[in-house]
Amino acid sequence: MADISNVPSHLLAHEHYRQMLVRDGERRFQEWHSEYLRYQRKFLKDQENRIKELENLRKDIHTDHKRRSEESRQEFLHYQNKFLNEMRRY
Repeated sequence: MADISNVPSHLLAHEHYRQMLVRDGERRFQEWHSEYLRYQRKFLKDQENRIKELENLRKDIHTDHKRRSEESRQEFLHYQNKFLNEMRRY
């Protein structure tokens, strides 16, 4: 709050009112800013959770792909060996 001792008495009410408006504006800004920061933290936490979920899904897909590729490869080798054994008979 500003020093109002040097303000003329006929302007004192105006200065007091101006100071009240400034304090009210600061209070309202702090309320708004606090709410903004709360929403920002909530958004960032949600974004972090979504990134983790996507990363876990990517890992699961990669693991499944490796497993299925190996199964397919083993099946191919099985049939290849079967075919080669058949060919050797002739």
